[in-house]
Amino acid sequence: MAEKRRLFVNPNRLNDEIDSNGELILTSNESHYLSRVMRMRSEDLLEVIDGKGHLWNAKVVGRKTIKLTNGLYKPLQVVSRERPLIGIAVVIPKQGFENFLQMSSEIGVDIIQPLISKRSVVKECNNEKIIRYQKIIHEAVEQSERLWSPELMQALTFPNWINDLPSESQIGFATTRIEELQDCVNWLKERSHKVNQVWLVVGPEGGWNKDEEALAFDSGLSGVSMGENILRTSTAAVSACQLMISWRRLKSSL
Repeated sequence: MAEKRRLFVNPNRLNDEIDSNGELILTSNESHYLSRVMRMRSEDLLEVIDGKGHLWNAKVVGRKTIKLTNGLYKPLQVVSRERPLIGIAVVIPKQGFENFLQMSSEIGVDIIQPLISKRSVVKECNNEKIIRYQKIIHEAVEQSERLWSPELMQALTFPNWINDLPSESQIGFATTRIEELQDCVNWLKERSHKVNQVWLVVGPEGGWNKDEEALAFDSGLSGVSMGENILRTSTAAVSACQLMISWRRLKSSL
């Protein structure tokens, strides 16, 4: 099957900038992507997605413009977001975070919460990094042919995130070197698919400190194990995403 040529366009731009003929002037990055990367020419067909469950057929009109075939208000597909939402909270590692963003977005995670812990090497996440992270996520959504884009949250310290946990959520706290931790797979099997969100939290490569572990357990998070091996943060986070997506797929088929 031929690869689908897709372009991710921010939904605000679609709503604000498409004219009455269904035409949208491309940004310089979008124009470069279509003409130089995808080698598309005038009259070539593509699909446009907004990351909010909508897909339109479109065609290239000149070098800097595309046109939605049936206009903005008649998308070809409208897909509802799967439930429960799958969230991954992960302490930003020194290396591998961008690969994690790409892989988790392709796998199908819904919410990504970057965290900063006491043992974090990375202590801040500035606006320039956020813009780059969003670009990586959007490219992964295009490549994986998803219609919903993950929501990238503002980076928070672990205590600040704990103090404002998502409502109606089941949250597993991945840690190590604690006796009688429940295996993550078994923990997921016991979760109800009727909750609003299911999360796993992955810590730094140096491990959570005792205060953070105590805070997690005092806040009602469930301690889980990702297996016998000690994993890098990015490896554990990708594995956690795949386990949760597989769990949701299995639950929805029952």
